[in-house]
Amino acid sequence: MIVYLAGTNKKQIESLQSPISVLESFAYMKKHNDTIDLLLANNFILDSGAFTFIGQNKKNVNWDQYTNEYINFINKHKIKKYFELDIYSVIGIEKTEQLRNKIEKATGVQSIPVWHIFLGIDYYKKLCEEYNYIAIGASGRHDSKWTRTNPEKLNALVCYAKNKNVKVHGLGYTCLKQLHIIPFHSVDSTTWLNAGKFGEYQKFTGSSIKKIQAGSIGMKTKKGIIDAMNENNFNEWIKFQKYAENNL
Repeated sequence: MIVYLAGTNKKQIESLQSPISVLESFAYMKKHNDTIDLLLANNFILDSGAFTFIGQNKKNVNWDQYTNEYINFINKHKIKKYFELDIYSVIGIEKTEQLRNKIEKATGVQSIPVWHIFLGIDYYKKLCEEYNYIAIGASGRHDSKWTRTNPEKLNALVCYAKNKNVKVHGLGYTCLKQLHIIPFHSVDSTTWLNAGKFGEYQKFTGSSIKKIQAGSIGMKTKKGIIDAMNENNFNEWIKFQKYAENNL
């Protein structure tokens, strides 16, 4: 299983001794040109960044213009793995499919479409017939709740796709216990950034990640300490990433 780490910064990527698997948003990368070549030197997967706009409730986004910029970026940097513009909940299925088809035609590279529970099982099966690599949305209020409370159904979906030789990416999914059970081809995570959110210090155990609250080890979550904790967590997740690649 490939565990892509998302939310990395230039300093971290520069410090790497060998390539890792990273995911980054187009919305971020187009504002930080100095990170592009560094990121692309790794096993890289591109997110459209559309979820950022949805999360911030930004209205009046020109999605056709955004799509054209996305196409130009993919072509310029010869991106081979990228997610569609995942905006079903904003513009509907038909328009999202139109934009997906436009991107694929203009780049000559098949996208990774994203399925959500509200799209229904028949739509999931349809994606499995049309694509060899798909994603299941596992973040956001509704998707996160469904994937957490229905692990058996999630496993059945991934197994269904696998039986059809379709790879499945768990988008924003790092329920560590389930990663040992559900046969995802890949997932991505920003959990290593939890130092700033929850004061978590994390440790690779040899097969998983152990989370320790900062208070339990006598640390106050000031910025300097948070940065140091995140740096530690990032390095521990690289260890888990290597473990997952060989064992999950």
